[in-house]
Amino acid sequence: MAPAAFAAPQAANDTLRQLSLRNLQPDFLDGFLVLAVLVFAISAGSIIAWWNARHISIFRTLAAYMFTIALVDFVDFRGLSWEWIPTTIACGLGIELFAEALRIPKRPWIWISRLVWIALLGIGFFAGLDWYHHQLLELWALRLTLFPSLVLVVIGIWRGGRRERLMSIPLALIVLAYLPTLPEIRMFAHVPFGFVAFGWLWQWGECVQILLGAVIFNVFLRELFADQREKQRLLNEVEAARIVQQVLIPEAIPTVPGFRTVAVYKPFGEVGGDFFQILPAKNNGVLIAIGDVSGKGVPAAMTVALLVGTFRTLAHYTESPGEILAAMNQRMLGRSNGGFTTCLVLRVDANGALTAGNAGHLPPYLDGKELGLDSGLPLGLSAGAAYAESCFRLATDSTLTLLTDGVVEARNSEGELFGFDRTASITLQSADEIAGAAQQFGQEDDITVLTLTFAGAPARA
Repeated sequence: MAPAAFAAPQAANDTLRQLSLRNLQPDFLDGFLVLAVLVFAISAGSIIAWWNARHISIFRTLAAYMFTIALVDFVDFRGLSWEWIPTTIACGLGIELFAEALRIPKRPWIWISRLVWIALLGIGFFAGLDWYHHQLLELWALRLTLFPSLVLVVIGIWRGGRRERLMSIPLALIVLAYLPTLPEIRMFAHVPFGFVAFGWLWQWGECVQILLGAVIFNVFLRELFADQREKQRLLNEVEAARIVQQVLIPEAIPTVPGFRTVAVYKPFGEVGGDFFQILPAKNNGVLIAIGDVSGKGVPAAMTVALLVGTFRTLAHYTESPGEILAAMNQRMLGRSNGGFTTCLVLRVDANGALTAGNAGHLPPYLDGKELGLDSGLPLGLSAGAAYAESCFRLATDSTLTLLTDGVVEARNSEGELFGFDRTASITLQSADEIAGAAQQFGQEDDITVLTLTFAGAPARA
């Protein structure tokens, strides 16, 4: 940001003459070329980081800001007359950079700020200003940047955390490096515009901005790496849970004489919370469990693993749906992390006798009609929960349809639910058709559909 002055005419002329770089020897200005190269390197690194992490927008802002600063330094090195253009743009970007670095919400005031910078550029382009007045325009750009930036630093220190307070140090140094270039400050603090080293002129402001850019780039690059490590850790956990779930969800349905069973499972995410199990029962019967764990992701998958393991273990000791649910409920107490699990357990004997226990799950449909079951509390909510058993008898070629609430709660783009009426109207269709209809309507949860067709009691010898 090339400094300028604005005060009484004589004071302005004196300051402009003192700060003007036009009469210096070209080799004395090589420091500006070095600064331009360093700042451009930070800009290039920032744009590469943003390209690989689009969600961290400060890399984009930092890249644009440092690029305009590098352009200002290059214009100073060449002694060109249009320095005010990148300076004004850099001032506007500086406000946004301060806000993003300190995590201060930018809306709606940032739009007012952008209109101000556009207005300043418009004045410079269309008002026919000469070099002297362009320098005065730069002063207004500096003034409209430095004082608001100082306010942002104070807000960041006051409201921010440890990271924001640390970030405020280089940001405050930027403001302090440029404040002495304003005539109202120079009246009290006569700070040199820069210093000479290696035979070159170095501006305090540009040197501090290199420090600022390096600090911001380093801080957010470290956050990017930490974010990527965390995402990779979560991906590994999700993959592990998905593998576990694939093992738990049966790929092949056991063949039980007299029954034709079809199951369709469509998780909404990588890892779902639905589960089902189909096991052969004694006396050529079949034992079925279907359920839905509240929540999603790895915690739900771990709960599913616990439930499936418990169900398969209990099936060795009892085939009573009520007893199985009561034991599963006891196992889930204190392990639900504030959630719950609905579960439906059915046993169908070879003669078509159906015994069902329900823990808050959707009731099954028999030949398109909902079965009225006694329902207890979902699993894991109460130690004293009891699960009554309901008994029915299946006729030959009758079909039992079990499903999870992912079917009923499917929602289209207008927000309309698939609902119970639509669900009931399609329960005579195949499991694939039911799941496909809900998925096409608008899947918002895991969908599990299981159909059991009773072929009839075996003939007696």
